[in-house]
Amino acid sequence: MNNFFNINSVAIVWASSTEWKIGNSLLKNLKYFLWEKYWVNPKWWKFEWIEFYKFINDLPIIVDAVVFAIPANFVLESLVEAWKKWIKRVIIISAWFKEIWNIELENELIKIAKQYWISLLGPNCLWYVDTNKNLNLSFWTKTLTSCTWRDCNNIAMISQSWAMAVALTDWAWSRKMWFSKMISMWNKADINENDLLLELEKDSKTKVIALYLESIEEWKDFFEITKKLSKKYPIVLVKSGISEEWSIAASSHTWALSSQKEVLYTAFKNSGIHYTQSLENFFLWSQIFSKTHLEDISEELVIITNAWWPWVMATDHTENYNVKLAKFNNNEKEILKEWLSNSSSVENPIDIIWDATSKTYKQILNNLWKVDKKKSILLMLTAQSVTDVENIANVIIDFKISNPDQFIMVTFMGWEWVEKWREILFNAWILEYDYPKKAIRAFSRLLIQKKWQNIKTEKVEQLKLPDNLDKLKNKIKLEEKFCSNYLTQEILESFNINCINEILVNSEEEVIKAYNKLDTDLLVARISSPDIPHKTDVWWVILNIDSKDNAINSYNKILKSVWKKAEWALVKWITFSKMVSKSDTTQEIFVWFKRDKSFGNILIVWMGWLFVNVFEDVSRRIWIVSKVEIKKMLSELKLFPVLEWIRWQKWINFDKLIDIIFKLQFIFKEFDDIIEIDINPIFSDEKESIVVDAKFYL
Repeated sequence: MNNFFNINSVAIVWASSTEWKIGNSLLKNLKYFLWEKYWVNPKWWKFEWIEFYKFINDLPIIVDAVVFAIPANFVLESLVEAWKKWIKRVIIISAWFKEIWNIELENELIKIAKQYWISLLGPNCLWYVDTNKNLNLSFWTKTLTSCTWRDCNNIAMISQSWAMAVALTDWAWSRKMWFSKMISMWNKADINENDLLLELEKDSKTKVIALYLESIEEWKDFFEITKKLSKKYPIVLVKSGISEEWSIAASSHTWALSSQKEVLYTAFKNSGIHYTQSLENFFLWSQIFSKTHLEDISEELVIITNAWWPWVMATDHTENYNVKLAKFNNNEKEILKEWLSNSSSVENPIDIIWDATSKTYKQILNNLWKVDKKKSILLMLTAQSVTDVENIANVIIDFKISNPDQFIMVTFMGWEWVEKWREILFNAWILEYDYPKKAIRAFSRLLIQKKWQNIKTEKVEQLKLPDNLDKLKNKIKLEEKFCSNYLTQEILESFNINCINEILVNSEEEVIKAYNKLDTDLLVARISSPDIPHKTDVWWVILNIDSKDNAINSYNKILKSVWKKAEWALVKWITFSKMVSKSDTTQEIFVWFKRDKSFGNILIVWMGWLFVNVFEDVSRRIWIVSKVEIKKMLSELKLFPVLEWIRWQKWINFDKLIDIIFKLQFIFKEFDDIIEIDINPIFSDEKESIVVDAKFYL
């Protein structure tokens, strides 16, 4: 698809002069489109001022786009006819394709479109609307004037469902949201959300992208595109079909950490998308992004109110949504207090008490303007018997007109008494909410978007790969179920990852040789079997081996336990290694990689099973990520202060730990046969980090 939005001429196939037909609605909806428009219908030649063409090939020009509103069985023939006329963009409103399991017909449609290089939107598509050109290619009953106002139409709304598109648009219209584009895809036979997002990247009329999706095509592309585009436009997404039932099966006990729901949340967060399952949030966020310039936003909020309880509620909401309240010094408080009642409070929130009138509101706004012209403002009102709501509304409007760059939100709490003035504020392009929580929740999204856009994208440095990489890949193809301990160690060492040195034994004589070679105070013995991934079950791992006799006994005890508990398992080796001593400052870091069917690869880090199971204290990323991003992941853990510093606790060596996690990414990247990596755990202290146990699942 190339420049699909640049449509300056259009033809409607099966346009109709008969009322209530879809072809007639399409005809009428193009009334205000001032560019070239043509009608095709073999049954009509002329109707009033409209001239119909019998076939697409009869059109006097090659139109930029053609719209099919015809029975499904005529679509393929018409598509070929459009190609013969050199038309490269087709919008198919016609239904009865794969949505009713007519998959064969849709596949044939896709085949023809690809064969002739035709960009195709639909089928079963409600509309393609470009409000800036009055281009309404739909059978929607409302006119475009319902969607535009004062040249402020700047939200591109893409909906997979045409039914939801109508509902969302009607609701948006009632809340005075205006659109630059309205596009529905439904079947997505050719053009999908990724194609449209790439087109919107070049669209100067769009300021916000609002998406309603039921499925996402080509997840990896969607992630990369939105991650880039969200640095330019806020992207608000409602996606249905997210539930815990969508679990990704994993061979290890960490499966619960990688449910489809959590993977999606991670991907959306990592790509800067404002994801919600709430339609209220969908509109709150889209609207505030539409009406606001981020460069005008101060992260510090000033709340002005005439009632104490809203004061308390608003303060609670700022804490819940991580919104910072502005602080004032004593000199600033003196200025804020000028001409206000002695009982007023100029702490933030500023309470101008219940008997405040329009004169009071005007005074506090002027005082605040003297103190700081950049603070964000939330102005709240509860209507009392003395409250002149109309005049207060006019004071706010005058203040905004005089200070167009000042960010201000308004909450007139109440209904019948204040509804009229809320409407007036809305029409004056002022953000107005019926409840302070909505205002603060929406404002917090501005701060999140501003922070996201200001974050510098870290370039991931490339890792020098080991010279023996091809040999290692060949070896791993000979493994079963998961990598042997010996090969796992070889891979880790080839990537210069500090790990426990293990020796494989399959006889008592080899146990003695291993004991002598390791030459250490304490040893660990583990089972090594392609049928036993978890070694910590009864007697399959033994710690604190302090003599040759104990080493031999441990060897036999493990074999006996395996024969008793898992006689079906193939036991190739027992491994012996030096036991890494834990000091009071040693921390256990767990790292896990999983290939996800959607986004490709997931990286998860956490500390200790107690904390991950009880507190769900994990951090996730779609990788590959930079070393800086890995440090951010660790800092997101609730237990990060334990890693960094707490009372007597020494800092761990973050550089060593981050280096291991960073290199593990490249092992996962280079070895396609590995479907899961479970590092369980890494021991980290102030000097060193070392992989104690690693499993590579195949």
